Amino acid sequence: MALIFGALIAINVYFFFLRGRTSLPDLIKTSAMGKQVGPSAAITPEGGPAPVAAKPKPSGDEEDARVVEGVMKETDTVERAWKAAGLAGRDVNELATALGKVFDLHTVRAGHAWTLRFDAEDHLRALDYRTTLALAYRVERAPDGIGWKATRDEKPIETRVTEIGGVIGSSLYEAVRRSGESTSLVSWFVDMFAWDINFYIDSQAGDRYKIIVEKRYLGGKFYKYGHVLAAEYAGRVGTFRAFYFQPQDGSSQGAGYFTEHGESIVKSLLKTPLKYVRVSSSFDRHRFHPILHTERAHLGVDYAAPTGTPVWATANGRVTYVGPRGGAGNAVILAHANGMESTYMHLSKFARGLQVGQQVRQKQVIAYVGMTGLATGPHLHFSLKQNGVFVDPLKLKPMREQPIDARYRVEFADAITPRLTALGAIETRSPDHLVVHGPSAMP
Repeated sequence: MALIFGALIAINVYFFFLRGRTSLPDLIKTSAMGKQVGPSAAITPEGGPAPVAAKPKPSGDEEDARVVEGVMKETDTVERAWKAAGLAGRDVNELATALGKVFDLHTVRAGHAWTLRFDAEDHLRALDYRTTLALAYRVERAPDGIGWKATRDEKPIETRVTEIGGVIGSSLYEAVRRSGESTSLVSWFVDMFAWDINFYIDSQAGDRYKIIVEKRYLGGKFYKYGHVLAAEYAGRVGTFRAFYFQPQDGSSQGAGYFTEHGESIVKSLLKTPLKYVRVSSSFDRHRFHPILHTERAHLGVDYAAPTGTPVWATANGRVTYVGPRGGAGNAVILAHANGMESTYMHLSKFARGLQVGQQVRQKQVIAYVGMTGLATGPHLHFSLKQNGVFVDPLKLKPMREQPIDARYRVEFADAITPRLTALGAIETRSPDHLVVHGPSAMP
């Protein structure tokens, strides 16, 4: 018994006074370190304090000790924006991963707003990411305090269908403004009928427009326009109508804008390659050049427009040239189907990333109006070649794309018949003063 008792005493002496980490001096030292780094600190394998985990905080209406706000720029990613705001790399990655589960980060756009929220200990507690006034996302600590959880918050939107009509006085822009509606509808008209109407040279005083459009309301206040369900423009240039159709089966292949006969609104070439313009010089094989003071063929059309006005690709095609081109200034050349080639000259700059060999789609912005090269003012020189021969863009008759799919013809007819009747019933009241002669000054 004496031997056993002596062995136990020896073991206790070893553990409490001699063995490292369990000896009394080491325990006192460790206790002192704990007081220095705080009661919540852990010890890393290297012996230093580990990062202190942020305590989960209730989101509710709790006041934030610190808030950092920002708006996404054209070339931003969420990771780049949050790092620039001073957020640690680990938090950036965790937030992006969580947000990516409810929101496609590839759809990040300039203008999206974000807010980082910090608690009184300056720990990140939440992120708010807003894409529109009606749609936002929140990322906050998971209920168990481990990791992050993202949620989607979409406010209810009320949709009302509105009928609008009027008569052109000085311009379509002024006529829409006088109706009390947003002039953004003018852009829709210009975009939708760009294949058939040049609103500067074709629009005349006395022309009539009608439109049936969805108006969306948020919290009882007008928020934005939805689909234009039907529209009509009638004047000396002719009568043009467009009807929106979406098959009930949800097929995107059958959706789009068509005439009342089921023909596609879209044509192989746009009537004009940019908005809000006037023709300052037409196609002329014997034009007197304003700078060179000699007779020189003008094998295209000049559209006067402010510097920076976006220029569209007139049709789907492939970029064959981008860069300076002597007297043409900065230029872009596109090759299209059926031996067609389009050229855009005197540009101030090119669309970001535009390069030779790139495929572009019709109405894609490829450049911006300028006055580089031999130019007396800002304008776009636009020319077309067909099988190597210059043709007048204003006289070319492009072909329409595919009509409504045969399997949707009955459904299409049922959908647009009441809209066609509604268009006919819309009143168009004349403005107080009509410009009796001459083209409209602006769409």
